[in-house]
Amino acid sequence: LYMHYTLIIFSLPLELPQFLARSIQALSWLWAPASPEAFNIECLVDQQHGPVHYAVAKVLFYLCMPVAMLSVLLTAEIAVRQASRCCSSRSGTTLNIPMYRTSSLVTPASYVDRLGSATVVVLFFFFPSIVRTLFSLFACVPVDSPVKAPYEAAAVGWFWLQDLNQKCFAGFHKTWALGLGVPLLVLVCLLIPGSILWLTLRNRSRLADPQFVKHYGFLVRAYKPSCCFFEAVVLVQTMLLVAVSVFGLTLGAYRQGLLLNGVLGLMVLVQFLVRPHAKKPAAKVVLHSYICLFLTSYTALSFLRSQTGTFSTDNTVAAYMGAFVLVLNVAFVISVLWQLVGLINWGDMRARVQVLCTWVG
Repeated sequence: LYMHYTLIIFSLPLELPQFLARSIQALSWLWAPASPEAFNIECLVDQQHGPVHYAVAKVLFYLCMPVAMLSVLLTAEIAVRQASRCCSSRSGTTLNIPMYRTSSLVTPASYVDRLGSATVVVLFFFFPSIVRTLFSLFACVPVDSPVKAPYEAAAVGWFWLQDLNQKCFAGFHKTWALGLGVPLLVLVCLLIPGSILWLTLRNRSRLADPQFVKHYGFLVRAYKPSCCFFEAVVLVQTMLLVAVSVFGLTLGAYRQGLLLNGVLGLMVLVQFLVRPHAKKPAAKVVLHSYICLFLTSYTALSFLRSQTGTFSTDNTVAAYMGAFVLVLNVAFVISVLWQLVGLINWGDMRARVQVLCTWVG
């Protein structure tokens, strides 16, 4: 989420120093598989004579990517299970890894559990992209304003951001926005957070129950029992940030940046006051990540262009600001990695590697 939020911050129209722009480009490449917008489908879709309009085809492609990724994960899961069972029957050895332990009974129920886990993984990686694609169905911008004679405005009104030749909520845009966008918006932005809220609060007394932990532990295990619903809050925070990045274009870059700072500041305040995480190290990391994002977003205002089309600050100041942003984020990432390395049980890790090498051999 920290890296997703960083990319949202730098989706603003900023004029970055070259070294910082390259770092953000590398980060976007790293997360390209979780962002369908990184793929260009011009070679796959006929922009002039396709069965649906090109802009609509792009939206459909972006929405289908998570489903395709889920199918790939499930196919890989089944293939690995079958390969492990086959090797076990031939060599008499088993791959002693809990996920693929062939001695366990493989039943339809187990595949349903794996389907749930894979769905959560896909939702985690694609949620910001899914929300951005859905919001883009309703994102409109004004092109021209009415003028007095003898002047004449070429295009008065609001036009769809994905295709500036199409007026908002007219023609095919109205059909797809209301027919596809509204139902999916209700499902993703209301039903999913609402279901998490209802499920966790309804089962607050069963949070330690093995059956509940088996199916829904991923939703609650990171949080205190009193804050078991907080995963729904995280989804709402993500939706707010994406909404600012999509709909804030009509406000202008400076107001959009201020609004983004406001949302991040609210996230810092909620994290500091509520402290929902069960483990202090996790709470500290999350709080530090939000503070780092807030400082990054605030500093990013230095890279906005002024109305005259020049840097709001000179190049020297912009370079210092860019260096501050880069050092701040690199230091945070290194601190997190250092804590993760400290949690590794190296003896157990060596034993698992030896078992895996024996099985492969």
